[in-house]
Amino acid sequence: MRIVIVGTGTEVGKTHVACALLHALSARGEDAIGLKPIETGVRGAPEDALRLGGIAPRHAFGDPVSPHLAARRAGVTIELDEVAGWVRAHSRKWQIIETAGGLLTPLALGITNLDLVHELAPAAVVVVAPDRLGTLHDVSAVLCVLGRPVSVCLSAPAHADASTGTNAAELGRLGIAEPIEFPRAPLDDAATQKAAALLLARCSAEETV
Repeated sequence: MRIVIVGTGTEVGKTHVACALLHALSARGEDAIGLKPIETGVRGAPEDALRLGGIAPRHAFGDPVSPHLAARRAGVTIELDEVAGWVRAHSRKWQIIETAGGLLTPLALGITNLDLVHELAPAAVVVVAPDRLGTLHDVSAVLCVLGRPVSVCLSAPAHADASTGTNAAELGRLGIAEPIEFPRAPLDDAATQKAAALLLARCSAEETV
């Protein structure tokens, strides 16, 4: 099964959620792999890819900017079918794919992570958002763009604000989503394990398109 993890923006907790899923699958003895096809801001070893298991990204760029701009500065064009082919070449029973940046982050001229999601179908999709001010809007916008059933995760932010701790309930009360909350805790923490198990169950039940 392929699970594609997208975000409402950058630095929202996608890697932590991806690693939690991989940890949970490993604990079950499942054949699983974590992949980040594109990573920017790479100085030395690709940090996110290493956390996901050590498979080097198909595209790793030094500049900490949008993938399309980092690629252009490096004289590279990111090709959608080529990236999808690279993902499929790393086939496992479970594939956890982390995208770079937010859902509509550009990868090349006229191509965003949304296009990559479509290219990687069939797959379950997970939207990760930080539990902070602006989340109600950002989750609503991403779900509107996706236009399909997905799982939503709220990650605990590095710095809480007045809305932190209220967003999960408000997303449900407003009929937007029933999010799973991921704490800022180690992968083997009971709360992290519980959230990961619930997310895997939802992804397994999600209609994949």
